[in-house]
Amino acid sequence: MAIKYYVKAAVSEYVDQSGTTKKRYNTIGIVTETKKGDLMMKLEMIPLLGLKEGTLWCYLNLPEDKPEGKTASPSLEAIDDDIPF
Repeated sequence: MAIKYYVKAAVSEYVDQSGTTKKRYNTIGIVTETKKGDLMMKLEMIPLLGLKEGTLWCYLNLPEDKPEGKTASPSLEAIDDDIPF
């Protein structure tokens, strides 16, 4: 089952340096597609501070591709075994 969407919700608010109030979002679950083509949601956490009047509004964000500029950390085989002590 591949991830179709990330479920994100506002979990808190903060004031930035210019004095503007902004929301801080956190991934709270995922939506996957089943073998039959149905969508299924898995909630991994419920942010209680994000509840407003007993409800929680969430966003469904498409998975983003990882930037190509970042490289994976070197494997253990690539580390030089010649230790100078």
